[in-house]
Amino acid sequence: MSRQLIRIEEISRSYGPVDVFKDVSFAVDEGDRIGIVGHNGSGKTTLLNTISRRDQDLGEIEFTDGLRIAYLTQVRDIDNDATIEEELARKGRQFLELEEEIAGIEAEMGKPEFYDGDWQPILDRYAELQQMLASSGGANVAGRARSILERLGLGHHPLEMKVNDLSGGERAKLALARQLVGLDGIDVLFLDEPTNHLDIETTEWLEEFLIEFPGAMIIVSHDRYFLDKVCTRIIEIESQMIWQYKGNYSEHLRQKLANESALDDMIATVEKKIKHTLGGLQHMKRNNKYDKSISAKHKMLERLQRQRKALKARVPKKRKAMNFSLKSVDKASMDVLELKQVSKRFDSLDKDILKKADLSIIKGQRIGVVGGNGSGKTTLLKMINGDENISDGVLEVSPGVILGYFHQDHRTLDFNLNPVEQIQRLRPDMAYGDIRAALGRFQFAKEQVKTRLEDLSGGERARVALLKLLLEDNNMLLLDEPTNHLDVDAKESLEEALGEYEGALMTVSHDRWFLDQVVNWILELKDGAIKLFRGNYSDYVSRR
Repeated sequence: MSRQLIRIEEISRSYGPVDVFKDVSFAVDEGDRIGIVGHNGSGKTTLLNTISRRDQDLGEIEFTDGLRIAYLTQVRDIDNDATIEEELARKGRQFLELEEEIAGIEAEMGKPEFYDGDWQPILDRYAELQQMLASSGGANVAGRARSILERLGLGHHPLEMKVNDLSGGERAKLALARQLVGLDGIDVLFLDEPTNHLDIETTEWLEEFLIEFPGAMIIVSHDRYFLDKVCTRIIEIESQMIWQYKGNYSEHLRQKLANESALDDMIATVEKKIKHTLGGLQHMKRNNKYDKSISAKHKMLERLQRQRKALKARVPKKRKAMNFSLKSVDKASMDVLELKQVSKRFDSLDKDILKKADLSIIKGQRIGVVGGNGSGKTTLLKMINGDENISDGVLEVSPGVILGYFHQDHRTLDFNLNPVEQIQRLRPDMAYGDIRAALGRFQFAKEQVKTRLEDLSGGERARVALLKLLLEDNNMLLLDEPTNHLDVDAKESLEEALGEYEGALMTVSHDRWFLDQVVNWILELKDGAIKLFRGNYSDYVSRR
């Protein structure tokens, strides 16, 4: 039987009058790899922080004696003004806790009265801490982190290079390398959106790293493919409660569907019994049978009604789904666009992003673009959209093709406008009531539609950008990381809408689950060359 590491018993957490979660109970055992899922704002990160810091409002969180934890945050803790070498040398929380305890013992050892008592157990603990610090790399954080960085493909950068000169993806790799040092001896690893800003290759490396990690893990992630590969348990937060499932993300979906179906059947059976009992009572009253049997019927009815109430309380409350469809403008011919011997270079780089590349796209093709950070995926979309010039060759967009572009930084939006004003600018012919209804289908509450886009979250701005795309005429979509900032519910709605889209589609995405649902071709960009694979992402992985 596995040793219990953390016991969580009926904990609750709130911010002012708002309850985040109530009466949450579960245990973390040795070897557990727990994924925490739920929509944006459901309290996933709050639950992670509450457990790791033990700062619940009510209930009890108990750590086993000597438990060592480490934390990988979704906000990468990184100093942009430092050099790579300086950043690699910074120590994570797991080292600081060890060093604080060592410093505390050393301070006690400096007092004469320390040696008057039984000091041997304390010296034994001191020796143990020193050994733990040495074995986990605390004396050589920079060296260990540099080794990980080399495995992540960043060993070519000079150590004196400023962090600020790295790309966003490279900075994410640097922070990841530093945070993964010193996990030897860690019992529980807390991870909050660990795949954010990582390219697919790095995410796959992280998956293998975590699968081999011997300790327990609690992971908050929207990356469904990652949760499938790494997790052995899923906890879903919904309506301030948790629902637990054995297995990975896909198994959780199957169990959830089966549970909801079984619950619906149980409620229907109880309601049928209630109807039958009520009919029996009415029949007895019509025949003036006011004896012990009618009293028993009343008690049975009360029991059944209590049972129905209890069953309905177990039904998760459904959030209003993001509801939209994407219509493509009809195009007579099959040809969409063609690249002939196209090259693209930047003066700041020592090699071509594209090198004499050829590509033909026809109506109905749905292409997922993959490649490492800096391989030119977004640049390819920008060239097709006309935002970036090609260096050599010919890029032809066929007559009748109308492009729709989703930027990952939402630059097609005016951040000084609110959502209603943004849609009014695009569609001045659209009635105010229709705009409000459309925003309502995209999960915007009354107060949000009057908030400037600058003050909305990344996920909320992404929904406005998607609605804008919906209202534009197009027959080829260029989507740059469309699932960034979206929770799972919104991703599923987007996948369903794109599945019905009849035009051509090209998307850059690190979301492998999304690529599996949406695309029928994979375009790999590597070393300036384009290579096409028929099928979705999983098909590509099996054949590459």
